[in-house]
Amino acid sequence: MPFISKSFRSLVYRVSSTGIFILAAFYLGSFAYFHALSSPQPLPVKNFTATISGITERAVTIDIEGKEFILKGSEIKNWIEPYTRSYTGQADLRFSDRLTDYLTGLAAVSGKPPTDARFVFENDKPRITAAGRDGRRLNIEQASIVLRKELMSGATKVFLKTEPVSPAITAETIDSLGITAKLGSGESNFAGSSPARIQNITVASAKYNGLILKPGQTFSFNEILGEVEASGGYAPEKIIRNHKIEYDYGGGICQVSTTLFRAAIFAGLPIIERRPHAFPVVYYSPQGFDATIYPGITDLKFFNDTGRHLLIQTKITGTKIQFEMYGTADGRTVAIDGPHILEQQPDGTLKTVFTRSIARGEGTSTEQKFFSNYNSAKEYPVERNPFE
Repeated sequence: MPFISKSFRSLVYRVSSTGIFILAAFYLGSFAYFHALSSPQPLPVKNFTATISGITERAVTIDIEGKEFILKGSEIKNWIEPYTRSYTGQADLRFSDRLTDYLTGLAAVSGKPPTDARFVFENDKPRITAAGRDGRRLNIEQASIVLRKELMSGATKVFLKTEPVSPAITAETIDSLGITAKLGSGESNFAGSSPARIQNITVASAKYNGLILKPGQTFSFNEILGEVEASGGYAPEKIIRNHKIEYDYGGGICQVSTTLFRAAIFAGLPIIERRPHAFPVVYYSPQGFDATIYPGITDLKFFNDTGRHLLIQTKITGTKIQFEMYGTADGRTVAIDGPHILEQQPDGTLKTVFTRSIARGEGTSTEQKFFSNYNSAKEYPVERNPFE
């Protein structure tokens, strides 16, 4: 059946009624007054407008499987916009895209991302160490339909549901990842570290063991690291902050970022973001081959340009930490020249450079220089340990 608008049906009804009235007047032999309808007139949408006014005067509770969010009437009011119906010319109101934007924000805080499976590379093949776990997410399109309907019905509490999301990497997909060869590795030595520093290195490095990077993925050290707090197993140790040496949870994590930086360099991966320490640190010898990080401020980032998946693997043996990169060999070879000291002052000020050359199978090659400028450690006073 073709779609017939309300205005057209109203027109047919009123014209039909008028015709019946004329016939009745003719047969009854009497005069009658009537109004012939010549064209539909714009009609106010009183009921919809009244409903909209009602829901903007009260708060609504959004319940997403036990997590509650309060939606203020003023927020709902901001979602409403006027428009004109295209087939009748009728003035009307509707919910704008701000409603969808609101649900997108809720999805970010109410869902749980899936966890990919973790692997290690042993005997020339990957072996699963931790199974993947399903996540949950809010279906924005479905939630939008439910929320609009419930708001128009006058509901003061709206229940929304999430749906399962499967991890991209599982035990079933391991053989399709192309992880068949060691691409590069990096190493550093933390001999002389305090027990607290060793603890932080151990806890942080475990976060990266078995991590898999997708083709075209930009790796962020801080994104994987997450919060650095006592609840995560970290101990207070020395960190460089505010041009001072202070004590805070996680001191020594830069041993991990430095070692991973070296592995990415030797694997021939493009470095997106890297910053040297403020002054030379004995644990990161040779100087000029380090990478400092600080959550929310300084990050280590590199790019997986291999076209296949990459596996990151960590190993601690004695006082040495090692990162290994596994993936699909594409013919690239890496050569490192340096680090070389460009300038050195008696107070410890230092400037260095190292050069990485990457030759590819098709005969092309690239070269990149990594400069590091270090201040004197004497410029950074040691603050009292507030945790003692």
